[in-house]
Amino acid sequence: MITYVSEQIYVFLTTLYGGIIIGFIYDLYRILRCIFKPKKIATIIEDLIFWIVIAIIAVHVLLFSNDGQLRFYVFLGFLIGAILYNRILSRFVIRGILILLNKLKSLLMKLLRIILFPIKIIKKFFVMLFCPLKKKFSPLYLRMKRLFLMVKIWYRDMVKYTKFMRNKK
Repeated sequence: MITYVSEQIYVFLTTLYGGIIIGFIYDLYRILRCIFKPKKIATIIEDLIFWIVIAIIAVHVLLFSNDGQLRFYVFLGFLIGAILYNRILSRFVIRGILILLNKLKSLLMKLLRIILFPIKIIKKFFVMLFCPLKKKFSPLYLRMKRLFLMVKIWYRDMVKYTKFMRNKK
C-alpha cells in the first residue's frame, strides 16, 4: 500500500494531538488523585479506568487518522505530544483547573451558607427560648445525674458481690 508523505505528516500530527489529549487526561487524573487520596484498591481501579480511557483514545485516534495502521511515527507522535504537553501546557492547565475548582468550592460554600441560614436562625431562636430554662433546671439536672450515677454504681457493686458470693460456695 502506497502512503504519501502528506498522509504520513497528517497521521503524525493527529497522533501528536492524541498525545496532547492523553497528557491532559493524565493531568486530570493527577488532580483527582491529589484531591481524593484513594487507598490501594481504589488506586488499582482508578489506574485500570485511566488506562482503558487512554487505550480508547489511542485506538480512536489511530482509526480516525490511518485506519489503525501501526507505524513507528505513530508511537513517536503520541510520545512527543505527551512530552510537549507535559513541558509546555501542563503547568497552566493544572493552575487553571485548580483555580476553577477553588471558585467552584467557594460558590458551593456560599450556596450552602444561604441554604443553612434559615436553620441557623431557627437554632438561635430555640437557644434563646431554652437558655433561661436550662439555667433554671441545671441544678436539678446535675442532682438527677448524680442520683442515677449512684444507682448505676450500686447496681454494678451488687452484681460484683453476688458473683463473689456464688463463687465462695
